[in-house]
Formats: sequence, C-alpha cells, structure tokens
Amino acid sequence: MYKYAKTGIAVSIALMGASCSDFLSGPGLTENPNSPTSGTMLQQLIAVQANMSRLFEGQLARNATIYTQQLIGSNNQQLLYATQYQVGENDITGFQSGFYTGGGLIGLRNIQAAANAAGDPFIEGIAKVWEGFSFGTATSIWGDLPYSEALDPAILTPKLDPQQSIYASVQTRLDEGIALLQSAPTTGACDPGDLIYCSGSPLPNKAVQISRWIAAANTMKARFYLHLVERNGNAAYTLALNAATNGISEVPTTAAQAINGQAPGDFRDFHGSTQDVDANIWGEFLLQRQDVVAGNMLVSVLKARSDPRLTAYFDVNGSGNVIGMNADAVVTPAGQGAASVINTAVRRAFLFRQPLVTWAENQLIMAEANYQLGNVAAALVNVNNVRTRVGLPVLAAVTFDDVMLEKYIAQFQNIDSWSDYKRTCIPLVKPYLLTPEVPGRLPYGSAERTNNPNLPLPSAYPTGTTGVSAVRNWNDPNPCPRGP
Repeated sequence: MYKYAKTGIAVSIALMGASCSDFLSGPGLTENPNSPTSGTMLQQLIAVQANMSRLFEGQLARNATIYTQQLIGSNNQQLLYATQYQVGENDITGFQSGFYTGGGLIGLRNIQAAANAAGDPFIEGIAKVWEGFSFGTATSIWGDLPYSEALDPAILTPKLDPQQSIYASVQTRLDEGIALLQSAPTTGACDPGDLIYCSGSPLPNKAVQISRWIAAANTMKARFYLHLVERNGNAAYTLALNAATNGISEVPTTAAQAINGQAPGDFRDFHGSTQDVDANIWGEFLLQRQDVVAGNMLVSVLKARSDPRLTAYFDVNGSGNVIGMNADAVVTPAGQGAASVINTAVRRAFLFRQPLVTWAENQLIMAEANYQLGNVAAALVNVNNVRTRVGLPVLAAVTFDDVMLEKYIAQFQNIDSWSDYKRTCIPLVKPYLLTPEVPGRLPYGSAERTNNPNLPLPSAYPTGTTGVSAVRNWNDPNPCPRGP
C-alpha cells in the first residue's frame, strides 16, 4: 500500500521462503545475484507496516464498526458481510492469513532476529510491540489461533492455542518490547524505518520517538487487559489501570487533534497521497464505492449530546442533514434525505493518518477501570479530560454508560470498538432483523481451513445462549441482549 510496494513484494517472497526447508539450498543452487529474494531489515519493517494498515483499516475494521452500528453496510458485500452478518470463510481468509504471511508474524520474527543480531534494541523492540498488538487484535477477532507452533518448520499443522494463552503471550511480547525500547540509545535523530513516530514536521528526536513507543505499548497492554474483565473481573481492571497510567499521555493541543486522534503521541498509520499506493485505506475504499454509510446508533448518540464530532465524522446529506441507517439498512428517520457518508474533507482524505491507539482511548480505559474499581471521582476526571478537549462541557457526575458512550464515540472506525461492545453491551444495539445477537467473532479463513485439520468445524464452535448464529470467544462468554 505504501510507496515501497515493490520492495514489499520482494520482501513477501523472502518471508514466504523463510519457513521452507533448505532442500537444494546453498551457494550456486538458489542464489541469483540478478534476482534478490531477501529484504533488508528496514525493507521488511516497511512491508510489515504496510500490511498492518491493510489489516487494521480494511474489512476487519468495517465489520467491527458495522457490528457496533457506528456505520452500516448499505450495499453489495458490505451489506451482506457486515450488516447482515453473512461473512464466510472465503470472504475473510486473506485477512486472517495476513497476520502470519508476508508482512505478518513471519516478517516480524525475521525483523526481530535481524535486529537482535545487529544489536539494535529499538527495531527489535518495536517489532515485538507490533507482534503483541497484532495478535492481541487477532485473538479478539478469532479466539483460539495457531501461534506458539505457527512458525515451527517441523510442524505443518500447528495447534490452535487457547485464547487465554494468546492474551498472556501478547502481554509478554509487549513487555519484551518495552524492555528493549528502554535499553535503546536515545541520542540522535529518529529512526526512519518507523512510519508511526518518525514522521511529520518537525521530526521528533530518538528520545521522543522511543518514549512514544513505550507509552503506546502500555496503552495496548491496558486495552488487552480490558478484554479479560468478563473472566478476571477487578484483577483485570487493576492491571489495565496500572498499564494505562504509563500509557499515552501527550494531550491533544487542538480540538481537531482530539476529535480525530491526531495528537503527536497517538499511534497512527502513516499515509501518502497516491491512490492504490500509499493512501488512507478507508479513503481509497470509499472513493471506489459508497457501500458504507453512517450508522443511526452513533448519529443518534452524537445528536443527543450536541457533539461536535457529528459533522467531524459525517458529511451532511443533500438535504442539509446528518442521517444514519439502522440495523436493517433502512434510513432513519425517513424523509430527511439519504444516509450520510464518512467525512470527506478529513476522515477520507488520502493523507489522513488513521488512529489505532490514542490518548483519548487511554483516558477512557482509565475511566472504565477507575469506575469499576470504585474510584468514581477519578473516572469523572478522565471522562471530562476527553470532553473538554473535543469542545464539550464537563459533566458534574458520571455513570458507567457515560464512560462507555464516550469511548464508543472516541473509537470511531476502530476494530476495538467491537470488543468494548461485546464486554459491556454499550450501546445496546438492535441486531439485524430477527438475528438473536451481534456476532461475537469472525469465521476462520478458508486457507487455514484447507491446510490445518486442527481447526474445529463451525458446528463445534463455542456459542452463546442463542446458538450457532452467535458464536463467541472464551473471553466474551455472555451475549448482549437485543436492543430496542
């Protein structure tokens, strides 16, 4: 997706070969000086970051935000895959595979090994953080997954690790990444292989770059601890609060930064201005097809609060209104024009840096944890920190609904909004037509189904109380009731 696309292709070839045997390998057998098949550590890092943009901004994000009705799939595949919950194994396979092949786990492990050999704890550290971030997200989507045996060349059909063990491994990877970053030299200019924090103008120095990575990794740790509160209760909230205390703390300096997750410390994908090369993936998708529109649930919440994010997130329609679609892909209310689309000037601009982990999320993680641990006054401070930055008045008191609705808004277009909903059932959405509940996970990809007999049949998936239509993961055992 980036301007290094040709490099990424070469890197992908090298990465795929990394897991093969050494049959007929060696000097004179496989080496062709005119056709290199290995990428440098920097090239592989660029390829990984390009791949992660595709994973975090593509169909996975569309499904997540449509399931929570921030958005609605109005036509074609988005209507079927997401609004009507009909996504199948063939539809999602490239996204599941993307966490492993090319710029996925293979690339990350290659980068870690190369950085370790080169004595570069900074690059090794951010590759560890990327691994933790990507597989914490993957297990939230699919539950049990191949992980501990995934790259063992002696194991052709790796076992599926239980979701709870993957979350534990994710925390270990993030801790390892933080430790490496803390040991990295802090002098000099920022490392240009990092497209997250060595970008913008002026460029930060190395010390600031490292501090931002450490803060972001702590917010990621806090996010994934929250995923376990249905199982681990207050212990998970305590861990989340401790991690978030060391998380992203650079306060947005303008309302626009706060609204769109663009503060200097926010963890944001880098994008360029060239279509089909390096542009914002949401922008590219919606330029080609307007199959995703505003969700009535989010529009209604924003209108009820007179929230300035209403027109920051969505364009007014031809009738001068911001209108959404409901769970059944019906424009609501009728008679006020067509459903609004995602904001063209900012959120769909090719250069827009899609926020993945932000100061606002960190504040609201602390708000949720503080509230649930009985520190309601502290939770109120956290919520009001976010409200004042986006231009809203402070609240005199706070409820748990206030906390989670603030986060629902702040996490616009973010995959993790789905995890928040599955955990808290806020906002209480009405599923599509007579479907018992919003899906709790995505199906495994068909490529993994074909190649790994360890995958359970769909009939063997764990389900909620309403049956097969609501397959759930271990960390989200409790289905949400149907909204009105």
